[in-house]
Amino acid sequence: MRWPAWRRRQPRAAASEPGWSLRRRLLWTVMGTSVGLWLVSVGVVIAVSWFAASDVFDDALEEGSRLVLQLGVDVDGAVGDDDELRSRRGEEVRLRMYYQLVDRDARVLLRADDTPKTPFVSDIPRDKRFSTVWTQGELWRVHVRRGEGGVSAQVGQPMEERLELLEDLAANLAWPALALLTLLGGLSWWLIRRLLRPLEETAQRIAAKSPQDLSPVEAANPPRELEPILQALNALLARLGGALDSERRFTSDAAHELRTPLAALRMRVQVIERELTLPAASLQSLRADVDRCTALVESLLALARLEPQAEPLVRESVSIAGVLDTLDLSAARAREMILTRALAVPQIRAAPVLLASALRNLIDNAVRYGNPGGRICVETVALSGGGVRLAVRDDGPGVPLAERARLGERFFRVLGTGRTGNGLGLSIVARIAALHDARFHVEDGLDGRGLSVILDFPAG
Repeated sequence: MRWPAWRRRQPRAAASEPGWSLRRRLLWTVMGTSVGLWLVSVGVVIAVSWFAASDVFDDALEEGSRLVLQLGVDVDGAVGDDDELRSRRGEEVRLRMYYQLVDRDARVLLRADDTPKTPFVSDIPRDKRFSTVWTQGELWRVHVRRGEGGVSAQVGQPMEERLELLEDLAANLAWPALALLTLLGGLSWWLIRRLLRPLEETAQRIAAKSPQDLSPVEAANPPRELEPILQALNALLARLGGALDSERRFTSDAAHELRTPLAALRMRVQVIERELTLPAASLQSLRADVDRCTALVESLLALARLEPQAEPLVRESVSIAGVLDTLDLSAARAREMILTRALAVPQIRAAPVLLASALRNLIDNAVRYGNPGGRICVETVALSGGGVRLAVRDDGPGVPLAERARLGERFFRVLGTGRTGNGLGLSIVARIAALHDARFHVEDGLDGRGLSVILDFPAG
């Protein structure tokens, strides 16, 4: 049974995960691998050092047993005392040795201080000279040398003394190793940041692109791993640019084609109005509808022409007073509205045609939604940094604060005004402001009433 589309279970959206840092992961990977290899190398060094030191110590034990056997037993086979062993033949045993002279019955005949009273080794094969034994709660490394008459010399060394060597070695290696690891971490961080700089530069180039700029993203000598991303992104921008071009052509062509039949329709309405004796109100309403459709088509055509352009705007110094003198203000005079000028800055650098279109739409908007007999003021003010503020203010009913943020959206109209319109006038103004990198915003109008539409043009 096939369920309807609306009853099918939709896959859940994956939970958003916090972004992770490639640089941090690379750094932790390098440092983790380095620390692991360092620990392995330290283990190898300690093992090699241990075996090398053990060979040296074993050689010392072997030499010590030879001396003990030679000095501890005189030529007649008699066993001397400890003092005699220390000073016999005018020599002093300078190395500290733990020695024992043991007879064939495993009795200790002579021993050094701090040496166990029992033999280190009671029974050891003749082919084995070194042993590691546990005696009196301590681990010893012992060398046994057999002499004549069944007397043997056993020289031992606590394993703890050997381990002290490893401890000293580890202590001596610790601080240099930590310093080298710290240096490695800093150097790795610097190198990884340097190697990932092409990613940051490419991201900055992408972030610097404006919505109107759909040109390919260029990167100077990008790494091979980044080239597929750039190619995919540039292909996407090319497809998007093609789609926008098609949309602009369609809107422009449709608006252009609708102008002729709408003009013909308006003319026929006027002819019918003269020839027939129909109620004048019906024909006036029909003519108003045709005029509104014509205005909508003109606005759509203007927006299509203002869509992202490949070439930058050609700007020049434009006289605001000159532009106002060319505008048709018959609608304002018909409503007995007063238009004043407060031009502290007489000129603005802009595209003349677009600036005239913006002023025409702003004044038409103020006339359409203002009160009969009201005031409209066109104002220019110098801004800090060399910019210029262009404002058109009125004292009409204004726009509620909650709806001001939507002014400039296409086809948005404030309800309850009782005025006709298509909601595209301020959209055209906002688009012209964006093309000039100007800031579009609104605030209260004259004397705290009405509405002020403001364009802050940057310096230049």
